Amino acid sequence: PGVDPIRMVGALINNLRGNKRYLEGASTITQQIIKNTFLTPAQTPARKLQEQFMALVLDSRFTKDQIFELYLNEVVLGQRGPFAIHGVGEASRIFFGKDASNISLAEAATIAGIIQAPSAYNPFRNPKTARERRDVVLAAMEGAGFIPADAARAAAAEPLKVAARALENEAPYFVDYVS
Repeated sequence: PGVDPIRMVGALINNLRGNKRYLEGASTITQQIIKNTFLTPAQTPARKLQEQFMALVLDSRFTKDQIFELYLNEVVLGQRGPFAIHGVGEASRIFFGKDASNISLAEAATIAGIIQAPSAYNPFRNPKTARERRDVVLAAMEGAGFIPADAARAAAAEPLKVAARALENEAPYFVDYVS
């Protein structure tokens, strides 16, 4: 229902034990939308409670598909110069020079793979790791029955081709200044 109470208890136990270098948050996709859209990134108990309450409200007013669409339109998928790349549509244009409705299965899997660690899987800077991650996503899609094995193999065989970075993608502030 917008929050995962079982995962929250597990994160609380792990955080109290202190056996990780970072704090676990146990945020659901709904909570991530709330945090990134309405709240500050401060890691306080009060902010986390507010996030959980707002996630419950959002979940009661939207379907899971609508919430997932919101997430895909807002998730940060890397940087373009000093600017964050927000959402699958913008990532499709920047990485592949295409509208999101026109990307291939391999390109969609690449974008899906970037979500986990945008700078590590950036296809411009780290094409080898981006391709490896893409192949993991394709295997997971096949394993879950979303795509047939032959489609997964064909997509994994495709080279990772990104669009040439245009000047306005590299230095938009400079292009604005010159214009």
